[in-house]
Amino acid sequence: MGQQADQNNFGVRRKLGLLALAAATCLGGTVFTVAPASAAPVVAKSNKAVVRNDGLAPVAVTALTDLQTYMRSGDQSALQVYTATRDAIATEIASRLAVDPARMIAAWQNADFPHQAALMAAFTQLGVPYRRNTSKEGTGFDCSGLTTYAWGVAGVTLTRQSGAQIRAASSRTAETAMAGDLMYYPGHIMLYLGVDRTMVHSPYSGRTVEVDNLPGRRIPRFGNPIG
Repeated sequence: MGQQADQNNFGVRRKLGLLALAAATCLGGTVFTVAPASAAPVVAKSNKAVVRNDGLAPVAVTALTDLQTYMRSGDQSALQVYTATRDAIATEIASRLAVDPARMIAAWQNADFPHQAALMAAFTQLGVPYRRNTSKEGTGFDCSGLTTYAWGVAGVTLTRQSGAQIRAASSRTAETAMAGDLMYYPGHIMLYLGVDRTMVHSPYSGRTVEVDNLPGRRIPRFGNPIG
């Protein structure tokens, strides 16, 4: 009875997670949120819409919880639920970034579980505003604050400064880096999504934790925090 109840609970959680994802993405893959009437307009450095309270974040919370359950107990039911939700998240993010969903799904499947946990942890903070010298769940992050938080959830302690983080990581190339690895150019650090120049990061004041394509001709460095 206990095992059957657990399986039923996981089935319900999977349905709720995928329904939340569907609700978050029902408008052509773009999440729209309504700011409180008293909120001042955000002035950003680009024309990209600022998305606060990103609807994908609670879906990532569900995915991360199931992944942690599997990593802790080896529960195959949790792994199955996690895998379905992870692939749905990958599909949505690929749509946002105009990349092939199959490539994104494959990149995440090929990453080890600590790297996947770091990615999911970062996604739970989508829509949280940039705040300098901050690394606080649900409150704010600067760039290295987000990477510190995400890898901390995965059980890996990073130094707090972006340059120190990439120097301490094992060097990787664009060809050998996996999803969840650190991605860096001078002054800014991100988590690589495993495809082309895609990443999740906390960019600068006026923006939020978000997924994006690395713009311009910058040549990033890659590093694996766990060797």
